[in-house]
Amino acid sequence: MLNKFRDATNTLHTKIEEGNLAGDIMSHTISLENYKLLLLQNFIAYNVVDTEIAKFIPEFSSNKANRLQEDLSNLKVDTSIYKEFEDQFSINSIAEAWGAWYVVEGSVLGGMMISKELIHCELLSNIEKHHFFNGDRSSVEGWRSFGKGLKQVAFTEAEELAAINKAKETFKFFGLIFNSLKPAQAVNA
Repeated sequence: MLNKFRDATNTLHTKIEEGNLAGDIMSHTISLENYKLLLLQNFIAYNVVDTEIAKFIPEFSSNKANRLQEDLSNLKVDTSIYKEFEDQFSINSIAEAWGAWYVVEGSVLGGMMISKELIHCELLSNIEKHHFFNGDRSSVEGWRSFGKGLKQVAFTEAEELAAINKAKETFKFFGLIFNSLKPAQAVNA
């Protein structure tokens, strides 16, 4: 199933990565304003998606939104705008929850690479500690938990399709957020 998720979402994943501000971290050119925006975008996406997943998969656990909230609070960014996106994403079954879980945990692996580049971003040098992009290997525990749990699930053909479609929809939701928010919306609290 993991390969099916990967194959079905590869194009969307690439497209969303291309338009994401994380690329500015990789090139060491990100401004503080854009870093705040990137954190806010991720906070909204994880906060909304993680809340939906937890409704259907009791063993799902995530602290991504909390870590992002901590970064944003330290940078004095108002996060209340996330409420505008809450009704734009929903999960209606366990199968769909597995599809969304694939996206949120897979993204953590990319976050590990990003975290290694933050120290080279001069315009972020005044930030003492990054809570979300922290490079902590424990961040990948969710991916391991996802993979282990996924192996235990026997999807019907209809459930498999629902899971794959929700994975695609989750990537699109992330893309919607990344394309909708602009630096001016990452305002101080």
